[in-house]
Amino acid sequence: MDVENLIITTLKDKVKELTGNEMDIRLDEPPAINMGDYSTNISFRLAKDLKKAPKMIAEDIANSLSILGIEKIEAVNGYINFFMNYSDFSKETVSKISDEKENFGKLEKRNEKVILEHTSANPNGPFHIGHGRNMVIGDSLKRILIASGYDVETQYYVNDMGRQEAIVVFGNEKFELDNSKKADHAIGEVYVETNKLLAENEELEQEILNLMKNYESACEAGIENELTEKFKNAVNYSLGGFKETLSTLNIYHDKFVWESEFVKSGMVREVINRLMNTGKVVEDEVYRLDLSDYGIEKKLVLARLNGTSLYSTRDIAYHINKMENCDFAVNLLGADHKLTAVMVNKTLALLGYNEAEVVFYEFISLPEGSMSTRRGRFISMDELFEEAKSRAAEEVRKRGVAQSEEEIEEIAKKIAVGAVRYNIVRIAPEKPMVFRWDEALDFEKVGCPVIQYAHARCSRILENVENISNENLFAYEMNENEKTIVKLLSKLPKIVEKAAEVRKPQIVANYVLDVAQGFNKFYANCPVLKEENETVKNSRLAIVNTTKTVLENTLDLLGIEMPGKM
Repeated sequence: MDVENLIITTLKDKVKELTGNEMDIRLDEPPAINMGDYSTNISFRLAKDLKKAPKMIAEDIANSLSILGIEKIEAVNGYINFFMNYSDFSKETVSKISDEKENFGKLEKRNEKVILEHTSANPNGPFHIGHGRNMVIGDSLKRILIASGYDVETQYYVNDMGRQEAIVVFGNEKFELDNSKKADHAIGEVYVETNKLLAENEELEQEILNLMKNYESACEAGIENELTEKFKNAVNYSLGGFKETLSTLNIYHDKFVWESEFVKSGMVREVINRLMNTGKVVEDEVYRLDLSDYGIEKKLVLARLNGTSLYSTRDIAYHINKMENCDFAVNLLGADHKLTAVMVNKTLALLGYNEAEVVFYEFISLPEGSMSTRRGRFISMDELFEEAKSRAAEEVRKRGVAQSEEEIEEIAKKIAVGAVRYNIVRIAPEKPMVFRWDEALDFEKVGCPVIQYAHARCSRILENVENISNENLFAYEMNENEKTIVKLLSKLPKIVEKAAEVRKPQIVANYVLDVAQGFNKFYANCPVLKEENETVKNSRLAIVNTTKTVLENTLDLLGIEMPGKM
């Protein structure tokens, strides 16, 4: 029984009866349950048509309505407030969650395929925390879209043809890889040293350009030679390190798509030719695409006069390939890519394809300041995670909840993954953020440990509970803390639907913190195991059990596991 939709439908019918017209109706939730569960201001919107004061209209409507699942309707100063029958609502909510278990919150399958591209960092050094924001938001969005019924394929677009990779290949000939280090970190050191070498010897720049040109020529001709092998080995070596980091954070891509594939297949050449035939390409030291018809004054550089393609051209080919294989595409990109993303999208439109949706994220930093991969001045995601794990282990030891170092390590890893992922995803992507340890590992207010600890508390309560009876559930006057947590638990499916619809995983992150905090208030004010009334005790155990399920299901949408004890 969806009480909210019943109220909306009933109000729409009432408005039609009073005015003969349709009206869009949105319900608000009062700040406290004693003020009602839902509220509407339609009386103010009807005042002009009905030529009556909102207060009178609200009273007339409230007195005339009867809605299944609503035990009281109250008119207050022009607003209409609806109070649910919590006994019936709670029984239904608990039953639904208990029956569906890990499937609670998942929506019906849709016949739509999504290609979601995220992370896609250049394989020239380890992920830094800027990449971390991309990968965490991207993977969380993937999980939410899957839960909302979409068929989702995640792709990592591998830039193997750019200047950065040519520098790595060149550097591998000049410097020895430190095989004792994680692969992407070893590659990163070579990249930094090679950049220093290039800065001191400008004449070497031509060798980088030759590598790029010769690699593209070999790819276009379909030739496998010593040079293509060097590029392939360098990229794969770095990707091996990337996959380790991603796996540590519970992130997995369905497909790694190499940029060179679109040169080898002839698709890049075909795209250039198609764009040349639009009459929108001008020759000016390079070939440029005029997108002024779309309100973009800057021209998109398509190719050099020597015929070699550029990243933008290959990116267009990649996007065409995506659009031909999905119903819609979503890209996760840094805010500094806005113009490029718009130009690629408008080029797609020019060629008759759908545009990709883009979720832009702003920069993330540590309090210490900004970062640079080229100069080797950054905090890697590996360092960030190890620091989080070290701090979490210290906290676990202090609390004395684990018996062995192995168990401490296991619990600390799950807390660390949660701390890193949650602290990143809870902030709206469009807001710049500073990663602060005191927030990420906060056990009291806003950090993921608050949520994981609420789950551990549920587990501890249920440890020795063999059975929760369905008889006489909630057959008593529930208090506000009980009502609040049950209502929160019921919301998960709508939260998933909304987060997927607007592509905002922070909605899920904020919701699960609300659930944890709501449960903590319930726990502090409602005795469970010590409750003497068996009906009340059994009902509260049902709340604890379903809270545990909702916390697990919701954190799974954010790629976070539960330590079980904390």
